[in-house]
Amino acid sequence: MFTGFELTEEQRLIQNAAREFAEKELTPEKSREYEEKKEFPWELYRKACQQGFLSLHIPEEYGGQGYGLLEHYICLYEIAKVDPPLADTIIVSTHFGIELIINFGTEEQKAKWLPLLVRGEIVMASMFTEPAGGSDLTRVLDTKATKIGDKEWKINGTKTFITNGEIFKVANVLVQTDFDAKPPYRGQTIFTIEKTSAIETRPIHGKMGWHLSPTSEVTFNDAPAKDEDILGGLPNLNRGFYLMLNWLPITRIKIGCLGIAAAEAALQKAIQYSKEREAFGRKIGSFQGLAHRMVDVAIKVELGKSLLFRAIKVLEKAQVDKSHMEEMTKLSSMVKYYGSALSVEACDLAIDVFGGYGYIAEYDVERWFRWAKKLDIVEGTKEIQKNAIARCLLGRDLTKYF
Repeated sequence: MFTGFELTEEQRLIQNAAREFAEKELTPEKSREYEEKKEFPWELYRKACQQGFLSLHIPEEYGGQGYGLLEHYICLYEIAKVDPPLADTIIVSTHFGIELIINFGTEEQKAKWLPLLVRGEIVMASMFTEPAGGSDLTRVLDTKATKIGDKEWKINGTKTFITNGEIFKVANVLVQTDFDAKPPYRGQTIFTIEKTSAIETRPIHGKMGWHLSPTSEVTFNDAPAKDEDILGGLPNLNRGFYLMLNWLPITRIKIGCLGIAAAEAALQKAIQYSKEREAFGRKIGSFQGLAHRMVDVAIKVELGKSLLFRAIKVLEKAQVDKSHMEEMTKLSSMVKYYGSALSVEACDLAIDVFGGYGYIAEYDVERWFRWAKKLDIVEGTKEIQKNAIARCLLGRDLTKYF
């Protein structure tokens, strides 16, 4: 991944260990089996947890290894290069939103949930999207929390497109707590709550791809919560939107990381096949038009890795120095936009190189292509990313209309 970016010896060991794990465990046969059965890969998830690949950036006092985000992304990239959809499921999605607990949770919240996640005993979810709102979280949310006592709340409403909706044990849920706040996002709060019988889930079927990861609609019917369940406690009442803005760059860079790794993996498959397959009496890689397309993707992959590395370094700086916040927002949206688009382009190229074989499951690139398209949508659409970048470039006065 980061060859030439002066990794330490320890970081190279992490890189090599992640690659070896992926090559041994994330076999094409396993991936196809999980995809066909539409089954969550519990065995692989727990193995990845037991070997420490999901807890690199979790503090040591909660069972993690206490590394930084760079080590976490190095691990993700190397595993994603072997099988992107499976890496997405076992590395990114299972702990989706864990950084919210690490960075903003109370000591009690961290002690309760982080060790369970480190050991792979549970998975978590983060619930922001609503049926009527999509990427727009600045509106009055339909999911609301109403206080019913000194310290107790009831949550009602529906969230949709929730990853791990059928299997989560704990979830970060963004809700409206101040119904009169202007603008509305100043009255939003994140609750970190356990799954109960008052939370109903309905699986969303018919997805284009990524079948091994459950996606659901989640409905709250007077779901109970307490003041102590507010992420970070009472000081963060009505501050949920701002906490989410601090977390989004982390997950957007993860999406970009997945996309660029997938693009490199798809390109490698295309190159290898083009050296083996013959048509019209010669290797298909010798056709200039096809070779030039592979060159275009190869250049974009190298540029993407540079952008990714820079975004991670700025993200690490922003966590200790708020003066880097705007640059972090800009670069995280750039790498998310760039990486997701590149993954689709590279997987499309690989299918073209494989020809008819690329369209069938045996050669994997069709599965990768179907998965890659979802990267364009999650954590903010392409248009949302462009809006965020434009605000950083032009200022809010010029971009207030979009």
